[in-house]
Amino acid sequence: MAVSAARGGQRTLLISTDPAPSLADALRRPLSDNPRRVALRTGALHAVEIDSRRALDRWLAPRRPILERIALRGTWLDEEDVTRLLRLALPGIDELAALLEIRRLARDRRYDLVVVDTAPTGHTLRMLGMPDALRRLATVFDHMQAKHRTLSEALRGAWQPDAADTLIDELDTEGREMAALLRDPASTEIWWVTLPEPMSVAETLDAAAALERQRIPLHAVIVNRLTPLPDQPCRWCKARRGMEHNAIRSLANGSVRQPRIVGVMARDQEPAGALRLAAIGAEIDKRLAPPKARGGSVARVRGISGAMGRTAPVEDGLVSPGVALIMFGGKGGVGKTTCAAAAALDLARRHPRLRVLLLSTDPAHSLGDALGVVLTDEERVIPGGPANLRVRELDASLGFRRVRERYGAAIDAMFDRLARGSAVDVAHDRQVLQDLMDLAPPGIDELAAVLGVTDTLVSSTGDDVVVMDTAPSGHALRLLEMPALVHDWAKALMAILLKYQPVVGGGELGAVLVRISQGIGRLRELLCDPARSRFVAVTRAEALPRAETLRLLKRLRRLRIHVPAVVVNAIGAGSCQRCRRRIAAEHREIVTFVCGVTHAGSTPTLVLAPAEMPPPHRPARLLAWRRGWRTRVPAVRRG
Repeated sequence: MAVSAARGGQRTLLISTDPAPSLADALRRPLSDNPRRVALRTGALHAVEIDSRRALDRWLAPRRPILERIALRGTWLDEEDVTRLLRLALPGIDELAALLEIRRLARDRRYDLVVVDTAPTGHTLRMLGMPDALRRLATVFDHMQAKHRTLSEALRGAWQPDAADTLIDELDTEGREMAALLRDPASTEIWWVTLPEPMSVAETLDAAAALERQRIPLHAVIVNRLTPLPDQPCRWCKARRGMEHNAIRSLANGSVRQPRIVGVMARDQEPAGALRLAAIGAEIDKRLAPPKARGGSVARVRGISGAMGRTAPVEDGLVSPGVALIMFGGKGGVGKTTCAAAAALDLARRHPRLRVLLLSTDPAHSLGDALGVVLTDEERVIPGGPANLRVRELDASLGFRRVRERYGAAIDAMFDRLARGSAVDVAHDRQVLQDLMDLAPPGIDELAAVLGVTDTLVSSTGDDVVVMDTAPSGHALRLLEMPALVHDWAKALMAILLKYQPVVGGGELGAVLVRISQGIGRLRELLCDPARSRFVAVTRAEALPRAETLRLLKRLRRLRIHVPAVVVNAIGAGSCQRCRRRIAAEHREIVTFVCGVTHAGSTPTLVLAPAEMPPPHRPARLLAWRRGWRTRVPAVRRG
């Protein structure tokens, strides 16, 4: 869309807010966190991949001294305490930083149009809710400033607003204006991109409902990669087109409000580079509805593949005695949820004495869709699944709410004890300490919920295993990196508590912080123990997923997280000429991926999972599909 708009004469800025961006791969040119010109035959296009930490630092730099001054005025913390807490808590707010940066760049008069490539569903919805978070931040600092206002009135007889009050008003105003911008269809259009597959459509319908709750209008849905009519009889293409028709019908019938549905046909070659992207942009500009196809029941077809080579069935390579945590992760849309579900079902079936928990930590859960059941934060046994398998879709906000409640109760107990028999009014300080949880590092809600699960693993003497379906790459990495940040944050709070212990005592607040710190310490040990924890990367035999997977493996190595296997998902197609070209392209991508992994000095087992139409769904089909996985170990040249 950005390339098409630029070629049509609009000065266009293209932004990626995904923490694991693929924009540079799609444009085939290096990008940074500053706009760079993209060469086009005609038109002006700039592109940028937002670095959320640098973006937030850029926004905070002129404001940090005033925020620290407010905290010093409004709490009994000293300058060292305030500086430490604000530096630990505020950096890394990916979604808020991204939205602030979009707004900053959109104000640049050099551009007529800003096109934003966002992170996958769960974190995009969180980003769109960030204006309210900014207003809550303003409320926290307003509570701190209230003490200064009261003292000024008492000492001077009046209170005069200063730079601190101006900044608090600015935060609140910026939050309100951003919310209004997102809800104004004359200024902002939300285009949701989906695949014509049941799980993708289900996630899109959930997203549409969430946008409706936030009063953000959905402009259109792009149904991407539609299968063209084959040039000769092909069972695969016929089955694929039938499934796509059924999925699009579900999308049209299930939307809260009927958005425009725009179809984009699949390409023989991966659309990278300006020319191929321009062709898709021109197709979107036509606003064509998806073509009609015969729907109804779809015959099951497994893809033919010439990419397998010499392989062997996958036996029990993903689990061995003592393994407690198996994480599945990868780029959005590669099928990590389906792979995690199939692996957990197979693991539980093979080891009936093993207690297996299949857990989704993706904010946009698809696990229930893959298994064909309704899931919640409560563990349950699923119909048709092994009796020793329990499944759960983690509610991160619920887990964090429990931590907040324990923290709040501890604060109340501390101040009740402090105020007993004293004429000192501590209501203000009580409120400010309660507010500190609003300055907790972002992502702590997900971490708190995961801690509740992994704590049982670390302390268990039984044969428990958690198979975890993580969020897409960038946010899975944030979760894996989060323990170190939150550990430092908890230690900073404990250091402050110890400093003021003669005044406020330790009590339950200290116990809460100790439990958080100890739990995080155990989680960090678990993640870095290759005998007990492993990460299985899921990818596709295509250029963009391959490039992102190689970057993911590099980051995981830096975190010292063991990756024993990479699943290349959905291998194979049909018998028509187009399908055969796809199979040949997959073979080339697998060879390129093996070379890339070997060059990086890593040799995970390569697992090839066959394409199946319709995609595997419900326990019986997932188990049958899992039995079709094959292994291929990358060869390592020596010498």
